[in-house]
Formats: sequence, C-alpha cells, structure tokens
Amino acid sequence: MKKIVTGFMLVFVLLVSQNIIAQESAAYFKKNITVGVDVFTDFWTNLPATLTTRTINQSANVYAAYNFRLGEKKTGKTILSLGLGIGNHSLYSKTGFIKDVKADTIQFIPAGTGQSLRRSKMTITSFEIPLELKIRLKKGFHMGVGFKLSYVFDSKEEFTGTLAPNGPERTIKYKGISRLNTVGYSPTLRFGYKSINIFAAYQLVPIFQTSHGPALHPISVGITLTPF
Repeated sequence: MKKIVTGFMLVFVLLVSQNIIAQESAAYFKKNITVGVDVFTDFWTNLPATLTTRTINQSANVYAAYNFRLGEKKTGKTILSLGLGIGNHSLYSKTGFIKDVKADTIQFIPAGTGQSLRRSKMTITSFEIPLELKIRLKKGFHMGVGFKLSYVFDSKEEFTGTLAPNGPERTIKYKGISRLNTVGYSPTLRFGYKSINIFAAYQLVPIFQTSHGPALHPISVGITLTPF
C-alpha cells in the first residue's frame, strides 16, 4: 500500500512540476518575446507616367522580436526590441508591366496593340531585421520608433491578360527580377493600444539600382497585430 501511495505522490509531484515549468515558460515567452504581423498597403513614389497602381497594394510582414527592458528599475515602460522577420512589397497595376524582368534596365510599359492587361503584380520578398524602441504610455497605449534592415531573396512579376487579339486570357509568372537593390533600410513608426497598432514605414533605398530602373520607393501604411 505504501508503494502505491508513494507512486501516486511521485506522479502527482511530476505533473505539478511539469505544469509549473510550462506556466513559467509561457510567462517568460509572453514577457520577453513579441510576435507580430504587419498588414498594410504600399504607396509608391516616382512611378513612371504611364504606370498607375491600385488604391490598395496589399502586403504583409511577420516577425518575432526579443524585448530588452531598459532603465535601472527595468519596469518595462521602455523596451528595445530586436527581431527577425519576412516581409514583402507589392505593386499592382492595370496600365503597365515590366517589359523584360531580366533586362539590364527595368522598364514598365503599357499593354501593346492587341494585348489586354487585366492585372500585373510585382512582388519583392525580403528577410528583415527590425529594431524598435518602444515606450509604454498610460492605460494600455504605447508607441514605437524603429528601423529595419531588409535583404531581398525573392522577386517576381505576374501578368494576367491576353497576349494577342482575341487570344485566351493567361496568367504568366516571371521570377528573378534583375537590377534590384538587394539591401534596403526603412525607418518605422507604430502607435497603438494593447495588441493593435497603426504602422508606417518608408524604404529609403530605391527598389531598383540607380539608372537601371525607376526610382521607386514604397511607403507602407497599415496595422500591426501582436497577439503574442
């Protein structure tokens, strides 16, 4: 009987210990790690005269950041966050597309005679390293000023339309747009309440290398959700 009671007690202690460890791990994660999603639209500067974009050029970032609490008391009111993420920028158009994604100089041209363009979409995808200084205000409000470094690892253009008079509508994808600036950097700004934020960023480096494409810069405006 003593062995049975001892066995039950041992199992109980192990379960309680495991539960405590799990709770401590969850509390540590919640306190020190932020996982967020930026959902935004890109506004593009310096567009060619023949190219117009949609009102909404939907894009998104996802990231995880470690929070370093600053100050002598480390109360959590001032936090420096450093993270890793993946993000993209998108440009949708009904008036033009890239003539040749492998060309030495990238040009956006309108659909030719007999062609019908329903939509073109350029997508640039990057690894990102966001750095942000966050200040917790009163009653759940907070703001953050930051900077992120990005490295392009994927790019493509998608053309949807007809290539010949009375031809069938087709969707064609071209991967690996040439003459992109591989490294970019952007100041960022957030202001929010609890897990919902207004988000803005401006990429200082143009999408294409100087003299090898239009001097496009994305201005990103949207919301950030931080459920964790």
